[in-house]
Amino acid sequence: MSNFNTFAAVRKRLRDELAAYMARPHRTRKHQDPVRKLVHTLFRQSRKGKVDGWLLLEALPAKKGDFATASQLKGALRDQLVKQQGNRCCYCRRWLVNTAYARPVEHILPRASYPQFSLHFWNLAVACTDCNALKSDKVWGLIDPIRLNYPLPQHIGDWFHPRFHDYDQHIRYVRLESNETTVIVYRPITAQGKAVCNSLLRHIAAKEMLIANNPTLSSFVASVNECGDRFDGVKAQKLREFQDELNASVARMIDG
Repeated sequence: MSNFNTFAAVRKRLRDELAAYMARPHRTRKHQDPVRKLVHTLFRQSRKGKVDGWLLLEALPAKKGDFATASQLKGALRDQLVKQQGNRCCYCRRWLVNTAYARPVEHILPRASYPQFSLHFWNLAVACTDCNALKSDKVWGLIDPIRLNYPLPQHIGDWFHPRFHDYDQHIRYVRLESNETTVIVYRPITAQGKAVCNSLLRHIAAKEMLIANNPTLSSFVASVNECGDRFDGVKAQKLREFQDELNASVARMIDG
């Protein structure tokens, strides 16, 4: 298949995925039409004004009885993305735990540098907390931050885009687990695969093996992660800060 036909097939798949999401942008059928209009409005505001649309989304009212709350819109979006990804992280391919905190929406081109794409459907995926936190606001590739049109698949050749690229064509991985030991290996096949392995996946594998092969540390991290959906507001923020520091400490151990 030629590159042109390949790119055309990817764009068709992406359009079909968007159509599937817009057909059910809210979990309750009677709210879908007004939410569909709201999503279009937020997208236009974000793109034309180059403002962080995620903040516009989170600023929606959260009163009891409101149908268009941030959590409801994020929930429907996450449902569609997780379904597309087969309930696996878009980067490391680990199974996603069935809680919102453990399945953060990943902005592939980060909001901090590309606010105009913060609500663009092609720019959104679902990652595990480890991959989402480690990637953070890192910019991959050389996409012009002032452009208003989202790049097409053929514009991205030096880094891995989880919505554009077929994972199996770029990365192979092996995961072996026994009662006492866990081994994870990621092997790049292409330049895009090598880029994400070097910048992200080798750290993820090292962290998982370090924690999984240390029973005390593994038990502690599991207990902390289980608290993810129990808190909101200030407590949730404090928990995230603690987990970020824990992740940073583990990263320092890995890097020596």
